[in-house]
Amino acid sequence: MDRALLEFWEGRWRSGHTPWDHGEPAPPFREFVERFGAPEGRLLLPGAGRGHDARFFAEEGAEVTALDIAPSAVKEAEAANAHPRTVYLVGDILALEDDLQGSFDWVAEHTCLCAMDPAFWEAYARSVRLALRPGGQFLGIFYIEPHDEEGPPHKIEPATIDILFAEGFRLVEAFRPAKAYDSRIGREEVRWYRREG
Repeated sequence: MDRALLEFWEGRWRSGHTPWDHGEPAPPFREFVERFGAPEGRLLLPGAGRGHDARFFAEEGAEVTALDIAPSAVKEAEAANAHPRTVYLVGDILALEDDLQGSFDWVAEHTCLCAMDPAFWEAYARSVRLALRPGGQFLGIFYIEPHDEEGPPHKIEPATIDILFAEGFRLVEAFRPAKAYDSRIGREEVRWYRREG
């Protein structure tokens, strides 16, 4: 587990400085389910935070493993968004435990990659591929027009997403969501990939 990342995010949760938490699931996830149906099977949700997205997918029928590097986030998620089909774990998506590798039908994330320094992005894409079974699917919401150029969250260009998920993935769908938090309208892109091989 990356010590610097742990200390940064744990510090944010302990201080209560969590402006990214809007108290509800990410609207683009709701839009995706309305348009294409809910993910089925085992779903890994890295950067789960307080667990709003995890509970949403569990209520839609998935078996959710919600992962966050910050123990305080996991504690709050267990208190706020417990669900019989959700397990909350402290863990680092960049150092995926052996028992989580090749285990999931879906990986879903809401700007988890964009919360990381770009130096970690290639490792993140490898970890997503590692987590999925062959034929598994990746659903990502990326911050392509953030308010703050310094980050986090960090801006990512669509062309960069193409490069990161070129190896071992096939793009199923990409779209700008009509539904978003008020502060993110027009600033996000949804990507849906299928793992090949």
